[in-house]
Amino acid sequence: MGTATTTSTLTAAMKEYYDRKLLTVARPKMVAEQFADHTKDIPKHEGQTVNFTRYVPLSVITSATSEGSNPDYVELEAVRLSATLAKYANSIRLTDEIQLMSYCEPLNNAIIELGANMGQSVNRLYRKAMAAYMYPMRVDGDGTYAVSGAITSGATTTAFVDTSLTQADHFWVDGTVVFTSGQNKGLSAHVTAFVADTDTVTFTPALKEACDTGDTFRIVASTGIVASDTVTASAVEKAVAFLKSQNAEPYDGQYYIGIISPFVTYDFMQDSSWVNAMHYGSPENLFKGEVGRWGGVRWVEDTDPWTENACDGTAYNAWDRGHGCYAASGVVNHTPIFGKHCYAGIRLEGVEDKVIVKVSGPQDTSNATNAYSMASWRVYFTSVVLNSLFGVSLISGSSSIA
Repeated sequence: MGTATTTSTLTAAMKEYYDRKLLTVARPKMVAEQFADHTKDIPKHEGQTVNFTRYVPLSVITSATSEGSNPDYVELEAVRLSATLAKYANSIRLTDEIQLMSYCEPLNNAIIELGANMGQSVNRLYRKAMAAYMYPMRVDGDGTYAVSGAITSGATTTAFVDTSLTQADHFWVDGTVVFTSGQNKGLSAHVTAFVADTDTVTFTPALKEACDTGDTFRIVASTGIVASDTVTASAVEKAVAFLKSQNAEPYDGQYYIGIISPFVTYDFMQDSSWVNAMHYGSPENLFKGEVGRWGGVRWVEDTDPWTENACDGTAYNAWDRGHGCYAASGVVNHTPIFGKHCYAGIRLEGVEDKVIVKVSGPQDTSNATNAYSMASWRVYFTSVVLNSLFGVSLISGSSSIA
């Protein structure tokens, strides 16, 4: 375990310069940050967890109320969820030899590398939440691994039974289940077990309250997705139609937002309906990283795509594959398409993402010969999907370019 220096001798102006440098380098990597809901930050000195409630819309009334009568009362259903902050950080150690003898500016270059690393790290956390908890939609339309159902019995905060699920043991493991009605509507979870004998689905994280019998859900696994299962116009249009059916609000009143990898972008651009961003918008009116418009979606490119290994129908093993488990060489791509208030980035109120530079001072006994300095970034952060029905994650392969 490394030992950090304890005395900082940077001036206030130098600290401000390096803060700006870190954030300038980090922002281009933080593609998902610009669309996140930032209204849930936790006030300082009030713990690490934020709790919030979202009410489920009431059913439409189509039957008249008899004269002299009152309508039957209905339950006001609410979705309750929480998110807990964590600290994320990384450091670079600079020896005195590097700083004294290098032709370049080591500390300045260290800040540049740390900025890129921080931006990529925060963006990866957003993408993990999207892949794990947005409404999953396979582009191949394979109904074997994507079904809708209704809870028949045995509901707890971590499991339910649906007797129409007749698949083999473990069939749905590492997939996603999204609850589409009832008091948990819009919540989703990662499937950790499926027992064929009892038709029981077990999932994590736990709900605040168990579902009711009759509540509906959608369960999807990525088993069988291959590279040739590329994103199509039809798949995008289906996702947009779903978001409209859920009353998800477009970002500019007209278009939803999609985040794509370079290889998925390549597949898109082969379609004649693709419109490059330069043809419809001036730079100041485009989102950061926006590359084009297609299928009712404004697309933003993420050069650090989310890929993972497909579900394989085997027993759960510490989230080693499937929805929300990143694998750099994985064949499965997640392409999120979403409206406003789909997900949030939660921080500690008033505590900015920060670079910290420690250089040894005259009273620093932990670093007697000034042998090294330390440069670090630190973020208090968590990402959470607020409503799974306001975002679709297209599950696909992608073309490879060699």
